[in-house]
Amino acid sequence: MLEYIRPDPPATLLSDLFDDVEPDDAATFAAQVAKELPQHGAMPYRSISKGWREMRSLYELQLPYSGWFVDVTGAESISVLSERLGSTLLAECEVEHLTLSELTSSSEDLKKLTTGIATWIRDRTVLFDGERPHGIVYPSKWGTTLGDNYAMWLRRTDDGTGPDPVTEIEPSSIGKHTKPFVDAARLRGMRIF
Repeated sequence: MLEYIRPDPPATLLSDLFDDVEPDDAATFAAQVAKELPQHGAMPYRSISKGWREMRSLYELQLPYSGWFVDVTGAESISVLSERLGSTLLAECEVEHLTLSELTSSSEDLKKLTTGIATWIRDRTVLFDGERPHGIVYPSKWGTTLGDNYAMWLRRTDDGTGPDPVTEIEPSSIGKHTKPFVDAARLRGMRIF
């Protein structure tokens, strides 16, 4: 959830950016911005605003009684993906051995790989019971104690064939004290407002 809130810009020296800074000055652009933000009435660095929280909600969903999510990072899944996609997608992405590292990477270089794998699972996978998966499940790249992430496909909506058998139980706001949000922010060194 907090992936795209990048808490720090690169640690670029001010002397690399400005002519009026001495080359031996060790101050970084990030440190200078953090110092100046509060002086100009802005929120402190590494902050998550109330407005950000208010624009988002947590959704509890009721899925169909039957069906599965593919654990894309499971050893069996990695083996099948390597076997089935090794000469195509993995080769195109220059991945010799598919591992958990590639599957949880946020590198732009691996977006083609991860989205390609998800698309292949969505379009081509039939499970042991003859059903197609609801989606994929994978651990947080920030640590397994943050829980699992679920990516669910709304096949009927995507295909234009009608509504999906998914019911929204009750949306809830992301409060200043919502435990998963608080835990993620704390572990990333961020403050919640």
